[in-house]
Amino acid sequence: MPTLYWKSTCTTCREVRAALLARAPALLEKNYSRDPLTVEEIRTLIRAAGGVPILLNTTHAICKERGWKLHPPDPETFAVEACKEPNLLRRPILLIGDRAWVHKSCLDAPL
Repeated sequence: MPTLYWKSTCTTCREVRAALLARAPALLEKNYSRDPLTVEEIRTLIRAAGGVPILLNTTHAICKERGWKLHPPDPETFAVEACKEPNLLRRPILLIGDRAWVHKSCLDAPL
């Protein structure tokens, strides 16, 4: 079953969530502003997205300070850091099986 990882404080997340629920009312949801992600969940999302760059929020201060836009961290470093600071994740993230769609591409996912 598709799972949407989102933050209720994010406008794009709320918009994408509403559109997805109209298409797939049985969508599982993980609002990680209320229920934090684990390192293992983030590892799963990294694998499903095809690597760190697609999930990396390049506008975040930590990303800028560490130069991650040009040189993204390795998956393990990112998983640990994103667990501590979930705003490092670009969002929302839709997980279907072993594939993830990120941001507005969630709307293109086959539901």
